[in-house]
Amino acid sequence: MSQKITRSLVLAPALLTSLFAAPVLADGKLAIKVGRIITMNGPEIVNGVILIENGRITAVGTNLKLPWDAVVIDQPKMVAFPGMVEAHSARGMDRPNENIDVAPFLSVADSIDPVGFYFEDALRWGITTINVQQGPECVIGARGMIVKPVGITIEDMLVKPDGGLKISASPKRGNSPATQQQALRAAFADLRTYLDDIVRDKKQGGDRAKREALFQGRDLEGEKSKGKPMGGSAWKVEGLELIPRGEIDEKQEPLLALVEGRIPAFIYCARPMDVERALEIARTNGFLARTTLVCYTACWKAADSIAAAGVSVVLEGPLVQLERDPITGKEIETFVPKIFADKKIPFALSSTNTTTESLWFQAATAVGLGLPREMALKAATVVPATILGLQKRVGSIEVGKDGNVLLFSGDPLSVTAFVEHVIVEGKPVYDRSKDIRVKALLEGKQPPGTAAADENGKTAPATAAHPHDDTGTVPLDEPEPKKKD
Repeated sequence: MSQKITRSLVLAPALLTSLFAAPVLADGKLAIKVGRIITMNGPEIVNGVILIENGRITAVGTNLKLPWDAVVIDQPKMVAFPGMVEAHSARGMDRPNENIDVAPFLSVADSIDPVGFYFEDALRWGITTINVQQGPECVIGARGMIVKPVGITIEDMLVKPDGGLKISASPKRGNSPATQQQALRAAFADLRTYLDDIVRDKKQGGDRAKREALFQGRDLEGEKSKGKPMGGSAWKVEGLELIPRGEIDEKQEPLLALVEGRIPAFIYCARPMDVERALEIARTNGFLARTTLVCYTACWKAADSIAAAGVSVVLEGPLVQLERDPITGKEIETFVPKIFADKKIPFALSSTNTTTESLWFQAATAVGLGLPREMALKAATVVPATILGLQKRVGSIEVGKDGNVLLFSGDPLSVTAFVEHVIVEGKPVYDRSKDIRVKALLEGKQPPGTAAADENGKTAPATAAHPHDDTGTVPLDEPEPKKKD
């Protein structure tokens, strides 16, 4: 689909043709004119305009007076929609799991691969905010990080440095449910013992905590954090105010931040029985209020406990569970999102499932199965933004929020509509018409410059079944192209 990009000033044709390829707008002002705006914060706007300045939305409406120097994207047939939010993903890293059972002192920032295909795909799917968390093969995993799928360094991608801690209530491979739960209890018991010991040592005139901090190479002279009483937890350590927070072991500090409610927890539950264990750990240690359950399909059976606990949920896996009645043999279908909706449990959809890898397809499937349209759309935008504590920045198109906007070729839930353009913080970062991998998949041709392209610049038939396979290899049942003399 052709695009019309104009400016109220006359611009050089070269700039117009390269606008979506350029990651930065020189003046920081972008206006988007479309036939329809789905704001997710009120009624839809027909023939509307979105004005973004310096990365933030400054106006939304019709017939807006635009700055004279704003770049204008004019697409009257397209639909504007807020960038979608992935509340939990274990993708985008060089490896999603560590061999260490309890590793809250690690950070996924050291594993994220900024040029990984996952982030490229996320733009194709319209996902502009991602909470990257460690995989479920842990007891207590590394600290997560919230990123946007744009940038060649972690600093470029950063949205929020601390995305919380990943905990798994389901047993990792090699663990039984009993050993998994005992390992969880032991981690928090060890934290309490450690805090009791350093307080006792301080009261007896010792300086164990300070010596450990210096041994770990922390600069305590520049440490501004002072000692303070323990707060938020269901259990307390009397006298902790004697210990400056900068002296607490860096391996234990993330757990302390968790039990004090300073960072959130994402607890993975693969089975209904795991939900009770997850809620017990969170409730016992005082961080239930900042807990989100990452639930696989069958966990709908524990919906009453989840509702009573008042926590939010990220739904992973298929949206429909198929079971066979053990007595009658009749096949039973359970539409999971409706169960949570009926019990008024806030839930976010996830692209981590067995059929597709896009939030919009999950939302469309949910609507097709009976979920109200507005609720399905919020489960891919507003709800996950709230779960991540980013409701003031992302999830809807409104003044003051980040300029994360998708331009669809039609209704976002239509199977025939595609994400044509993606704008992240006011910068055009994706143009489907220039996506060489999509072209290779749909047109059956490899782009020029690959090994499959001939010497004349013409493209040979694509050999990859997946757009990520751009190696240009020749199938075994086809002869290699003859070289010219």
